[in-house]
Amino acid sequence: MANVEKVASNLQLTYSMGIGNDGKEVFKRKTFKNFRPEALDADILAVASGLASVQEPELSEVKRIDESVITA
Repeated sequence: MANVEKVASNLQLTYSMGIGNDGKEVFKRKTFKNFRPEALDADILAVASGLASVQEPELSEVKRIDESVITA
């Protein structure tokens, strides 16, 4: 049976930067690394909201990226 151990969590914020010359929406991503793997989603969202409140571009997406080690 496989064992899974979460080793790290990262927070990725995607900001809407407006419309580019080609008429498509332009996004910028910022990643914050080394969150505790056991951090609750609600806590990570609160951090993201706090960071977004002091940023100029509009926050478009909040993504949590978990890293795990799988062993036999």
